[in-house]
Amino acid sequence: MPAELELSVIFPAYNEAGNIRQTIEMALAALPELCDRFEIVIVDDCGHDGTGQIADELADAHPEVRVIHNPRNLGQGASIVRGFREARYELMLHNAMDYPFDLRDLRLMLPLTREADIIVAARAGRPGYTWFRRFASAANRMLLRALFPLRLRDYNFVQVYPRSVWQTIRVEARSTAFLTPEALIRAYDLGYRIREVEVPYHPRTTGEATAGRPKVILTSLLDMLRFWWGRRRRRTHER
Repeated sequence: MPAELELSVIFPAYNEAGNIRQTIEMALAALPELCDRFEIVIVDDCGHDGTGQIADELADAHPEVRVIHNPRNLGQGASIVRGFREARYELMLHNAMDYPFDLRDLRLMLPLTREADIIVAARAGRPGYTWFRRFASAANRMLLRALFPLRLRDYNFVQVYPRSVWQTIRVEARSTAFLTPEALIRAYDLGYRIREVEVPYHPRTTGEATAGRPKVILTSLLDMLRFWWGRRRRRTHER
């Protein structure tokens, strides 16, 4: 790890009034034990339940919290990208507002930054998933492994990136389920070192998950196939 560890944590937020206060409080409690300096960046995606107002109240109360308000609803993927682009510190990660990744488990990931460029959190299990989400997740992993050379247990949970790497890979996807796989595949193609470590997963208890909706899955699949075709054509021309 760097001598002084500085970390930006991105939280996309859409209709998360039931989660946001507790989640940010847990993050504020966990991060001082792990970092010399940190910021929590909430990207408000124009919901209708007061999430943005609560985020502003949290930022007023805590200097480590910043809020970015999207001009309109852009979706989770675009919100994560915007948060990464506006992050101030060198190490970055994103987490969902229902707190599926306990930031205290960064203790398992941050030491690995000595030996790899990107650290990937692999969920030890998926408690709380419906049978459909389990099926969709398994099918997504199988397809990613069939189409691309990067073999991981988990492409869609949490990753720790250096800001300099994220700026280099220039991800184009904005779909929820293909944003981070594209980032990881682009990084792999450029020769960045990727290390995976198993972490616990904490299921949502409040609010509604949107990642398993058919529209979200279809958009992500189209992004995946578009990227696969473009990557294949580029590699053919390079030969």
